[in-house]
Amino acid sequence: MSRRSIVAVFSGLLFLQTVTFAQNPGQQLIADAVAAMGGRDRVMAVKTLMFEGGGHDFQVDQEFAYDELGSQYLVYQLRDYKRSYDLANGRGRFEQVREAQSTIFNGERPVRTVQALDGDVSFNIGGDGNATRAFQGVAGRRVEYLRHPLTLMRAALAPNAALSNVRTQGTERLVDLKLDTISLTVAFDANTKLPSRVIQLVYNATLGDRPNEMRWSDYRAVSGVQLPTLFTWKVGRWTVGQVRVVRQTLDGDVGNLAAPEAVVKAPRPMPPAPPQSAVKEIAKGIWEHTGTTHKSFIVEFSDRLVLVDAPNVERTLAVMARAKELRPNKPVTTLILGHNHGDHTGGIRTAVALGVNEIVTHRSNLTLLDETFKNSHTLEPDLYAKTPNVKPPKITAIDDQGVLKDSMNTINLYHLLDSSHSRTQLMVYYANARMLTLADVYMPNDPRVFIPGEPFGHAPWLRNVMANIQHRKIQVDHMAPVHGDVTTFRQFTEEAIALTAKPQVPVDH
Repeated sequence: MSRRSIVAVFSGLLFLQTVTFAQNPGQQLIADAVAAMGGRDRVMAVKTLMFEGGGHDFQVDQEFAYDELGSQYLVYQLRDYKRSYDLANGRGRFEQVREAQSTIFNGERPVRTVQALDGDVSFNIGGDGNATRAFQGVAGRRVEYLRHPLTLMRAALAPNAALSNVRTQGTERLVDLKLDTISLTVAFDANTKLPSRVIQLVYNATLGDRPNEMRWSDYRAVSGVQLPTLFTWKVGRWTVGQVRVVRQTLDGDVGNLAAPEAVVKAPRPMPPAPPQSAVKEIAKGIWEHTGTTHKSFIVEFSDRLVLVDAPNVERTLAVMARAKELRPNKPVTTLILGHNHGDHTGGIRTAVALGVNEIVTHRSNLTLLDETFKNSHTLEPDLYAKTPNVKPPKITAIDDQGVLKDSMNTINLYHLLDSSHSRTQLMVYYANARMLTLADVYMPNDPRVFIPGEPFGHAPWLRNVMANIQHRKIQVDHMAPVHGDVTTFRQFTEEAIALTAKPQVPVDH
C-alpha cells in the first residue's frame, strides 16, 4: 500500500472517530458542559482550585422526627469552610469548623476537622498538625473530591470514564458516570449546559438505597472559568446542608497537599475483635443484652418474647440468637422501636426477617417504617431482601400511651412529651419490675456523656424525663437505659436535680 493510501485510510479513521465521538450523547453532554464552563483547554489547564465559605448543615439520620422540619432541628453552623485541590495530582484538603446551634448542645465545643486525599491515600490531620492514615471510607473521600463541577468534569474527560443512559428530567439532562468502582449520576441545566448536580446512590441499613446529592448554583466567572457559589446537599428527600462560597481562586498557592511519607507507608491496622455478646437477667423475665454502647432488652411473655431496640444488623443477629438460647420454644414476635434515630433502627429489617411480625412504636415513625420496608435494598441486599416470602410486619402505632400485657409481664409505653431530643420517643416501663428503659436521654456512666472541661459532664434531658415520670404517675425503682448502666432511681434523681453525671474515676482525697 502506498504512503498516500495509508495517510488516506488513517485520515478516514480519524474522521470516523470524530463522528463517533460527536454522536455519543454522553460525551456530547460533557463537551457542552465543559464549553459552557470556559472551554476544554481552559478547564484542563487549571492546576489548583481553592474556595472558602460558610453555612449550615443538619444532622441526617438523627432527626428530631422523620420529616423535613425534623431533619433541620439539629442545626450545625459550618464556618472556616475551605476546600483546596491540586488538580494535576488528584489531591484535596477539606477543612471546616462545625458547631452545634441547638441549645440542647450547650457545652459542646466547636469541632474542627481536616480531611485529605492524595490519589488513593486518605488521611486526616489533627489539631496538632499530625497526619494519620484513614483506611476506611477511601471511596467516600474520592467522591467528596468529585463533588465540584471542575473536578468532576475533568474526571469525566478521562479515558477511564464510562458514560451511559443519557436522559431528560424536567429542565435537566442526566447521564450516568462510572469511574472505576465509583458510580455517579450527573445532571446538567438544559439551557445553560452547566453542571447542576451530582448524585451518588448510597446504602443505609434502615432506608436502603438513597440518593446523596450535591447541587450547584449561582455560577460566577473566576479567571475565565464558570464556578458555582452555592452548594446545597440532600440525602433522600431531605435538604441537609448548604454552603455559600465567599472567595475562590484558580491557580493560586494551595500549599503542599501530598500525603506525608509516614502516612503512605502506614501499616493497615488489625481489624477490631468482634464485640462479645452477653445477656443478664435484670428482673424476672427481663434480660439486658450487652456488648457495645447500644443495648437491647428481651422481655418474656407467656407464649413469646418481646425485643426492645434493634440498633444495627450485627447486634440484632446476636440478640435474636441469645433469645433463642434463653427460650427455645418462645419466638421473638414483637419489636418495640423506641425512636427514629438511625443508630437505633438499623436492625429492624433483620429482626423481621428472623420472625418479628409486629413493630410497636410512636405514630410519628409511621412514614419512616413505611419507607423502611418499601425502599429498594439493591446496593447491599440484607437478610430481609434475601429471605423468600417475608412480609412487612404489622405496625402498632402508639399515640400517647399503650400497653403489652399478659399473665407473665406488662409493658406500658408512654410518649416522652416535650423532649428536645426526639419527637418520636417512647418510655418503656416494665410494670412488674418497676423499671424504665429509654435511649439517649439518660446514659449513666457512659463516657460519651462527659465533655472536656466539664469533669462531671452534663445531662440536658434528665429533668424532662423526671417531669414525664411524674406526669405519668409511675413508680420507678430502677432505670435500665439503652446506653450506660442499670442504676437505681435514686441515682437518676440525684443527677436530674444537679444536672451532673456520676464521675467514672475516683476522686482523690
